[in-house]
Amino acid sequence: MDTSTINFSVSPIQMAVAFLFQMWLVVFPVILILKVNRLTKLLEERFGHDEEES
Repeated sequence: MDTSTINFSVSPIQMAVAFLFQMWLVVFPVILILKVNRLTKLLEERFGHDEEES
């Protein structure tokens, strides 16, 4: 029985780059959310909560 398989080799450098890229996809949104939360808090402290009261 003939089964067609695709064989490809991955170097350790390619594995490391792929791992770092996957970690970045997890870490970057977390950093972004934390920065936006801090910026929102600073803007609320500076300008107050006028929009919510009116």
